Amino acid sequence: MPQRDYLLRLIEQAGLMLRRAIEQRERRSPQEALQSVMAGCERLFGLEPVELFRLTPDQHYAMLTADGAADAREKVLIYAALNAEAARAFLQLNQPAHARPSFVNALRLVLQARLAFPADGWPDYAPREADLLAALAGEPLDADTAALLASVRGGT
Repeated sequence: MPQRDYLLRLIEQAGLMLRRAIEQRERRSPQEALQSVMAGCERLFGLEPVELFRLTPDQHYAMLTADGAADAREKVLIYAALNAEAARAFLQLNQPAHARPSFVNALRLVLQARLAFPADGWPDYAPREADLLAALAGEPLDADTAALLASVRGGT
């Protein structure tokens, strides 16, 4: 039980950082929002930013789901939400080249969660697939993300 309590606290703390990032972005403070996103990621993974950036998005997903706990879906979805919020902050900073990879990461996480976990009762903070696709509509998706999308939609 102590391990589960610890995981729930990590998710709760990352969620607080997500809410703070949203509020900061809405107040037109995108730099602060990005700092809150990073703080949320640090809490979620228990890693310093330099360590976190050395890992690929697939390694992030594997870390979040490694223990197979019931909380894995929530960890994946909060990380997706943090990525989406980072992308929105980058857009406010007029940095679309930084926003796109964050939107792609958020979409991949949501799609992976759709394939791996039950769809019922998804939390409100989970990014919506349609919103992420709309944000990415300017350019085609990379092959891996497109394949995930096709799998979710019943293709391939």
